[in-house]
Amino acid sequence: MRILITNDDGFDAAGIKSLKKIALGMSNAENIFVVAPKANQSAKSRSVSYKTAFNIIRKNSNEYSVEGTPTDCIIFALDHIMKNKKPDIILSGINWGYNLSEDIFYSGTVAAAAEGADRGIPSIALSQAYKEHKQELNPYLFAESCGSKLCLSLYENFSVALEKTALNVNFPANPLVKYPDCIKIAMVGQRERSNFGINIVSKSQNLYTAMIDSISTNRSLTSNDDYVNCLNGYITISPVSMCLQKETSVEELRKVKF
Repeated sequence: MRILITNDDGFDAAGIKSLKKIALGMSNAENIFVVAPKANQSAKSRSVSYKTAFNIIRKNSNEYSVEGTPTDCIIFALDHIMKNKKPDIILSGINWGYNLSEDIFYSGTVAAAAEGADRGIPSIALSQAYKEHKQELNPYLFAESCGSKLCLSLYENFSVALEKTALNVNFPANPLVKYPDCIKIAMVGQRERSNFGINIVSKSQNLYTAMIDSISTNRSLTSNDDYVNCLNGYITISPVSMCLQKETSVEELRKVKF
């Protein structure tokens, strides 16, 4: 099995090292390719360095550090280094922090999987929720212990129904029960608002200095969704479709009198 790995936290992030361990439980080292951003690209979504030259540094025979976005990494990998022999699966992550509900629209981790899914390759985004106010020696241990089995099971069951669909996997900070009983297939939820807010660092008469940061107070508007289940100790798996047509919306728009 040929595996392509990327992330949005950066080439040297701890999570991608754990993802390599997961990949080694699925295939041989020579069939594992790493193409990841040189620097942190969190919340870059599916942005591309359109008509902007960027550098790629070859670290070794199968690993590349890219001065670009997660989507740049997938495009470079599929259109160049793996052009003649595509990967069987794309794994993106493991992201530091969950990607739940509206997070998927901002996440570079999910965006990389979306690019792969759009190109017809089974693609999985993996993220790890972390324990607030508690330092762990290796917060990815649980993901490492069951990630290979989980990804292989998903790969072996990709079907026509999952065509052009990325899978979004979130590992809980505090697993409720042992694998595989801790798995929940859940819909993508909806929170009260976007998970981001603005901080005004300073301002003068005509100049603002601002920073966007995550907000800590947010709650889900739906029950039994990915957000609720992951925070309650379950591994959540949610399909993220690249099919953009929503029939009900189209039909509703057709009723408009212009």
